[in-house]
Amino acid sequence: MLHSLLSELVAWAGHTGVHNFMVKYPMPFVVCQTLHFMGLSVLLGALIIVDLRGLGVFARAPLLETHKLVPLAIGGFAVQLVTGACMTLTNPTTYFVSKAFWIKMVLILLAGLNALVYEIFIFRPLAAGDTAVETSGMLKLTSALSLFLWVAVLMFGRLIAYI
Repeated sequence: MLHSLLSELVAWAGHTGVHNFMVKYPMPFVVCQTLHFMGLSVLLGALIIVDLRGLGVFARAPLLETHKLVPLAIGGFAVQLVTGACMTLTNPTTYFVSKAFWIKMVLILLAGLNALVYEIFIFRPLAAGDTAVETSGMLKLTSALSLFLWVAVLMFGRLIAYI
């Protein structure tokens, strides 16, 4: 069943306009790859500051101020989402059969859920005036989990070619 579903997914992806364009012209793949890593740099750069602050490293920086970097992280992620989809459609056989690819996708989903928890249980109460969340265990947990998950995403993304 799963093998059949993967075969259909690979067949569909191999017949998309994006696939045909990316295979016909080599330069768009290089551009996507470059932009993908630039998006990763922006995403990780912003999140490292936010998460290290959450862990108490930049204790002098107000948490509300570091949170202003979150839209930058979201922008970096958006660039990665678009370019990653294009690269995946270029060679669906490599990506869709790779265990590392699917682990990366699950880790991205978990990182997104963790970010949602941060927004709901840390940022919203803090923005409403609850300063107690600045020293909460929940802040430290979501910050540590974010760092762990995004480093794991990076590692499994790199492992796609090998696993």
